[in-house]
Amino acid sequence: MNAEDFLDQGINKNSQGDYQGAIACFNLALQINPDFAEIYQNRGHAYFAMGDYQNAIADYYSSIKINPDLGAQINFDMSIAYYNQGLMLCEQGDYPKAIEEFNSALELNPNFAEAYSNRGNVRYQLKDYQSAIADQNLALRLDPNFIDAYQNRGNAHYALAEYQEAIADYNRALTINPSYAVAYYNRGLVYTSLKEYDKAIADFNQTLKLHPLDVQAYYNRGLVRATLGDYQAAIEDYDRALEENPYLVLVYGFRANARCQLGDFQGAIADCNELLQLHPHLAEGYCDRATAHRSLGNYQSAIADYDRALQINSNLIEAYYGRAIARDAILDFAGAIVDNQKAIQLNPNFSQAYCNLGNARRNLGDERGAIEDYNSALQHNPDLIEAYYNRGSTYFVLEDYRMAIADYTKAIKINPHTAAFYSDRANARYALEDFQAAIEDYDRAITIDKGVAENWYNRGRSYSLLGDFQQALLDLNQALHLEPHFASAYIVRADIRHNLGDIESAIADFQKAADLYQQEGNTQYYQQIIDLIRQLQV
Repeated sequence: MNAEDFLDQGINKNSQGDYQGAIACFNLALQINPDFAEIYQNRGHAYFAMGDYQNAIADYYSSIKINPDLGAQINFDMSIAYYNQGLMLCEQGDYPKAIEEFNSALELNPNFAEAYSNRGNVRYQLKDYQSAIADQNLALRLDPNFIDAYQNRGNAHYALAEYQEAIADYNRALTINPSYAVAYYNRGLVYTSLKEYDKAIADFNQTLKLHPLDVQAYYNRGLVRATLGDYQAAIEDYDRALEENPYLVLVYGFRANARCQLGDFQGAIADCNELLQLHPHLAEGYCDRATAHRSLGNYQSAIADYDRALQINSNLIEAYYGRAIARDAILDFAGAIVDNQKAIQLNPNFSQAYCNLGNARRNLGDERGAIEDYNSALQHNPDLIEAYYNRGSTYFVLEDYRMAIADYTKAIKINPHTAAFYSDRANARYALEDFQAAIEDYDRAITIDKGVAENWYNRGRSYSLLGDFQQALLDLNQALHLEPHFASAYIVRADIRHNLGDIESAIADFQKAADLYQQEGNTQYYQQIIDLIRQLQV
């Protein structure tokens, strides 16, 4: 048999898919005639069909070297081989070499739109988004209906936060193919970034209509629903995602957070347990479980989990911050100070940590240090209502009532619907003997929340000091209706009744207060009131 016979046998085996047999025939042909260009060309086709692009390219080069007239066809075949080799390298994560292969493909075939687009995808993976966009532009110049190029260019625009440009590209892709699910999904991500949540949900819905098993669409829709406060619907989406893929570690974390928002802390702990079973070294998983334990009042368990999180990641701000809250709850104020300071060291703009640091210092009696911390909190966040309120309370303890009033007023300006802000400002005005202004604030507090006995009591005291005994009695009666064991209210009512000449009722109120103090074991106050009753009886 001559070389042509082995060549024909090889071509026949190639057509039948027997590429190894074809290569064996081509090898025999080349042993007879090593300068036969068509043998190299056809062996290259066999290697190409097997995915052995390096050997295919080598054979194509050999065929052109022998017979340059084959160049046009061989160059096309080689460009495809370089292109496919680039795709393989992409899958392996070797992006720089993949770009080299795509470059080689484009040198041989400058009109290869897919090569431009995939080189753009590699540049996207390398975070070279501008170059990625340039490559997709070249692909679209060659093929204006290249749907994947619009999709890929949209992704690069999205990565650059060029949201309107991204939406325009996804829209163009969907104009070409209204059933292109990935464009709906990615446009949904863009709408999420733009906080256009209704549009985002609509796109995720359309994605799931086309691809009912798309777990990413489920959990991203869940994230949007959680952002909107619809935690139950979010949980349903997370459930669906985990039904399809029970190994989605982060989705357990998302569901745990949603369950915490609904007060299902045990469910949140169960999710964190699942997460940590899959990923035992995920610090955030321990941190989330700690937060659930803390919400249940299991402070020692919470601290243990925060400790574990920090062993894994010593720079996890949330763990220091959460552990500080847990330590504060068990009265370990010194430990809370250390943790808040560490959180601030890691994030000097962490206003809430400054506020919590101030709370811990105040609990240790360092009011001046606490005020400095509240000042720092407000420097970083002028709208942090808690800092105004707590600083006001600290000024109150220091008997700087005017500064306290100023801070309570700032808190009220931010949130005029919290009863405690008005009642505490009223207490400061009472301390300054501005009883009428105090009454006005107690009025507002009671309007917001009629169930706080102390506000009725304090307003009653204020009316009493202004000489309006009848209104004072009405308020004290209401205070005692809400809190029948309110000894101080009995004493003030007894004083008013005494001033009104109702000695019998006054003695009855003093006796009730004395009984309450005796039950509490407060012998000093008990004896003082008994002595007062004896004086009235005389």
